[in-house]
Amino acid sequence: MRKRLVTQKYLRDLIKYNLKVFVSDEKDYYVAVKELIDIEAPFILSNGLLLMDSGYFIVEVIPKHENYAMRVFFNEKKELVEHYFDISLGNGIDEETKLPYYDDAFLDVTITNGKIEICDEDELDNAFSQGEITEETYSFVKKIAEKLVKEINVNTNKYFNMDLRGYLK
Repeated sequence: MRKRLVTQKYLRDLIKYNLKVFVSDEKDYYVAVKELIDIEAPFILSNGLLLMDSGYFIVEVIPKHENYAMRVFFNEKKELVEHYFDISLGNGIDEETKLPYYDDAFLDVTITNGKIEICDEDELDNAFSQGEITEETYSFVKKIAEKLVKEINVNTNKYFNMDLRGYLK
C-alpha cells in the first residue's frame, strides 16, 4: 500500500497554491482544500477534460470510517468537473505531520459527467500477481469499489452527495 498525505497528491506541477485542512472530532471525515493559484501547465486528461489549471480547486474528503478517499475537482467558476475516489485500506491522521492520509489500495473510481468508471484495475492485478497484496486484500478492494459504485448509482453515498462549494473561498 501507498500512504498518501493530502499534501502529497496532485501538487507536483503547482508553482503556487493555498492549502486548507479541516480536522474535526465532531465530523466523520476530514477535508483538504487546494486552491491552484499558479500551475506549470494545465492538466488535461486523454479524453480532453481539463482537470487542473490556475484558478481551479481540489477538495479532498477523507472519511474516517470508510475505505476510500474522495477528490473533487472544480474549475475557476467553482463548477464541478470530476469526482475521483481512491479505494483505501484505511484512513486517518498521520502522527508525525498531523495531516489526513489514506492507504491507497491501487483501484480508483471516477465520475465524470455522470459516467462512472472503475480505473487502474491493472495496477491492482499487478500488485496481487507481484505479491504486494494478498488474495483477501485483492477481494476486499474489489468489493469496496463495487459497493461504492452501487451507492453512487442509487444516490445513497453521503460523501458523493455533499455540497462542497462551502469549502471554496
